Amino acid sequence: MSKLEIIVTLFTIVYGLTLTDLFSSLHKLIKARKNVKWNWLPLLLAWYIFLVILKNWWAMAIPGNNIEEYTIVTFIVYGHVMILLFLMVSVVLPDQVPEEGINLKAYYFQHHRYLWSLMSAVAIISILIAIVPKLAESTPLNIPNLIAFLVYLMMNFLLIFSKKYWLHAVLIILNLVIILMEILHKLIY
Repeated sequence: MSKLEIIVTLFTIVYGLTLTDLFSSLHKLIKARKNVKWNWLPLLLAWYIFLVILKNWWAMAIPGNNIEEYTIVTFIVYGHVMILLFLMVSVVLPDQVPEEGINLKAYYFQHHRYLWSLMSAVAIISILIAIVPKLAESTPLNIPNLIAFLVYLMMNFLLIFSKKYWLHAVLIILNLVIILMEILHKLIY
């Protein structure tokens, strides 16, 4: 097996298990829908995380992604991103619906600090993945991308410490719009 096949196989297994967890949680909510007080915010966030996983998975699998240049360090760093994404999926939607029911808005705000801390950790690792090789090679940094990463990280920090519903709603919608624009941009160019 080539390095590409090994990496893509591992990512496929882990991301497949991660998505299975997400789909299973959603299925349990739908089955117990009479006992669920629905709220769109955690569902939208679950969709956002789903898109992040698919985008990362696709980026690993497509030709021309320089995967053959990855070192064991890069592989381990990406492995940590996979762990964080799995943990995010594990908390974004409840795994069980108790007989007395569940309020998705209350559930979200019970877990939002943990969830957005995980998102922040993914953002920090992503920044390091983008910056460290460029610094090691004395290659100029892409300043607009760096600023975008830092703004994204600040948004995550806001969501860790804020319980304002409107702020969570606006920033989750903004995150979703950004990832959809990134995907559309890749389709067009």
